[in-house]
Amino acid sequence: MFKIRSAEKSEIEWVNQCYDEVEFVHSHFDNEIIAVAEYGGQKAGLGRLVTVDDKHLELGGMYVFESFRGKGVAKEIVQFLLGAVKSHQTVYCIPFEHLIPFYKQCGFTTCSCLDLVPQELLKKYLWCKEKYAHPTSLLIFEVILD
Repeated sequence: MFKIRSAEKSEIEWVNQCYDEVEFVHSHFDNEIIAVAEYGGQKAGLGRLVTVDDKHLELGGMYVFESFRGKGVAKEIVQFLLGAVKSHQTVYCIPFEHLIPFYKQCGFTTCSCLDLVPQELLKKYLWCKEKYAHPTSLLIFEVILD
């Protein structure tokens, strides 16, 4: 059975060791919610929701350990993190292009207007396009509740 929980501050070294394995930017707790997935009592993966400003967030750092892939772990992590999003906030995601169908199933769409993207996220998106061998894309998830 799955259990998704917020990471504890004592786990930050483990979190960043995981991110080192896949060459992701390190996490910290200053402006992030870091989710840890457990499956059958073992850590199965992690992800994070980074606050850019009051209106903009970035979903990222999604990493499911190989032996747990195909079990729905990533979807559980994404749902957990999106549950923390407030009304009228926009969430961006910079996935590898082969993961776009997964994120579209989670409600993300292709970001077609780069002019509205916060500069910090735009810089990261351009950095990712240069850093990784796999092509990346920029997706958006908008929460509008009345």
